[in-house]
Amino acid sequence: MKYTRLNFNHYRTNLLLLGLSLTVACSSNSEEADETNTPTTYGTIQLSGEETGKIGSSLQVGHIAIGRSDLTGHAKTVILTDNNTKIDKNGPVPSDLKNNFIIIGLDLGEASTSSASRSLSMNITVDGTEYKHACASPNFGSFMDCGSDYRIDFDKKEVLFSETTVINTKTDAVLTMNGTVKWD
Repeated sequence: MKYTRLNFNHYRTNLLLLGLSLTVACSSNSEEADETNTPTTYGTIQLSGEETGKIGSSLQVGHIAIGRSDLTGHAKTVILTDNNTKIDKNGPVPSDLKNNFIIIGLDLGEASTSSASRSLSMNITVDGTEYKHACASPNFGSFMDCGSDYRIDFDKKEVLFSETTVINTKTDAVLTMNGTVKWD
């Protein structure tokens, strides 16, 4: 079987469409946790909406990377993945290409652009079928507004999803996300 790496074009395209100034920093501030034999769970995100019958009703975050501008184009980002998708120097590496998820969140806080200050890009793969979702706050173009209570707090080291809404980029189906993801 040929080794395949997930492509970040979907995520980069979403960030570019938001009109964000993507700059590459000279260093990486990754806070990927040390690997252990016991899977780490940084938090669980509950999902609701018409697609949950296909993708499930929750996502357990097993890996997190903070500030990986070398991958996302901006330092104010987090990358969240499932327990079977490690994040190395080249990005997420799923051990199961047919069942995984990758979420990239951006929160510019006070440094927001005229287009958007927060965004989410999410790819959930179930049985080899990809479900791509996105949002931007305030809403931008065809993206749905994420909601006022989605935020990344880099000081508290947490991502809060509270009635956060994302839209499927192909079908326009809406998912609502709730939960908190924390890191050390």
